[in-house]
Amino acid sequence: MPLITKYFSYLPHYLKASSIAFTTNAILYVLLKPKLGINASGLIAELSGTLILYTFLRISRKPKVKKSFNGITLQYLISGGTIIINLIVLNIINSFYQNVLINNIIISSLSENEISFFSKLIASICGLLWTSSMTMRFGFIFKSTRAKVVQK
Repeated sequence: MPLITKYFSYLPHYLKASSIAFTTNAILYVLLKPKLGINASGLIAELSGTLILYTFLRISRKPKVKKSFNGITLQYLISGGTIIINLIVLNIINSFYQNVLINNIIISSLSENEISFFSKLIASICGLLWTSSMTMRFGFIFKSTRAKVVQK
């Protein structure tokens, strides 16, 4: 099976796990950004989302890395790339907002929390491609559920 086809066939389950992680990630980012700023809140939110993603995938899929400590370490290494992508995108969006969009009537009517949420959504979509492809490649077996794999 070609790599791109395999990626899209495994993506639905990954998106289920990822949506739970993203929800936590977005809520933490929106709540923490006014107090801690873009970078600190983005980092904390991403690390929390990574732990939730790893836990959900560890329960529902067979890990390629047998030891939990090594698996979570691998997931956090993958998350490091995601954090870099997220922070770059968040800072670009913030700069664009501060310098260009702040005078836009529609955008200026949004609250700071709404701006934070939409910024985080865009940044997370950018990071999703990296995280999902690396997690599927190195972290977990997506061919079947954990129970089916274990029974073989």
